[in-house]
Amino acid sequence: MTAAGKEFRTSRRVFGGLVASALFAPTVARAAFPERLITIVVGLPPGSPNDILARLVADRLRQRVNQPVIVENRPGAAGIVATRELVERGPKDGYRLLLGSISLSTALATRRNHPGFDVREDIAPLVMISVSPMAIAIPSTLPAQNLQEFIAYARTRPGQLNYASVGGVGGIVHLVSEVFLRSTGLNLVHIPYQGSAVAVPALMNNDVQLYIVDNSSLLGGMQSGRLRVLAVAANTRLSSMPDVPTAAEAGLPFEAGAWYGVMAPAGIPAEARTALEEHLSAIVADPSFQQQIRARGSIPGTLKGEAFSQFIRQEVVKWQDVARQANIPQE
Repeated sequence: MTAAGKEFRTSRRVFGGLVASALFAPTVARAAFPERLITIVVGLPPGSPNDILARLVADRLRQRVNQPVIVENRPGAAGIVATRELVERGPKDGYRLLLGSISLSTALATRRNHPGFDVREDIAPLVMISVSPMAIAIPSTLPAQNLQEFIAYARTRPGQLNYASVGGVGGIVHLVSEVFLRSTGLNLVHIPYQGSAVAVPALMNNDVQLYIVDNSSLLGGMQSGRLRVLAVAANTRLSSMPDVPTAAEAGLPFEAGAWYGVMAPAGIPAEARTALEEHLSAIVADPSFQQQIRARGSIPGTLKGEAFSQFIRQEVVKWQDVARQANIPQE
């Protein structure tokens, strides 16, 4: 046999051996998600309700996945800046997430702050973490002792009383207040504030006579006796203020709350999405976690995946209708 023939036979044996090795070698399993650090972005400063909730979630997610989980604050335009960055530049691999809130729905409904994204198309909602019901508060110096007495008091003073809002014109507090005014037929003057740190003292000083906001913002003033919480806009009383009736109990069927949830950019891999939804759902279902958020006046979330997405789509339509009826112009 020629040298060329021997070389050909040798090459064929080597090639065959390589093929056999590839066919029968044990398959290397791909590592389960996650394999490295996860970041939860918050669109508000440290110490805000969003930030506090994100850190509670991050701590428990870290324990479940045995990987670092950190919170990164990217404040600006009530969370719009952080969301826009996530949509436009964030990796779509499940390692960079967002603690989103109802402000994303209202921003799209009113086009406030020119969001530059559509929460219905550009975001993948994973799990709703909690809902914080709104509460209706007045200064304790007003003669009204309950919700019906306040409504009667305000009806005799059209255009003479003020109500506070935070988050800007078209923000969730403004929109919820407009729903309340329409449902009661009241005429109050809108006074916007930069935040509850300013609005609550204004309420206690009687500069404004009504403030409907996340109930946790009112606890300190209520405990000091300088403001009176007339009702919570929820279907059940809150453990953080058990003596305060629901709005329905107070004679006005009225529910409103700020929801918070963990989200990812649209296009996240199915494996990562499934893993995150399972871990986050387990966190929300944990009794000790539920106790933590109930102590802060919140209710555990119940939605995930497509149900959460459908909820957000319905929210956008609802707040668009409210803004239109209240003559709040779209930016």
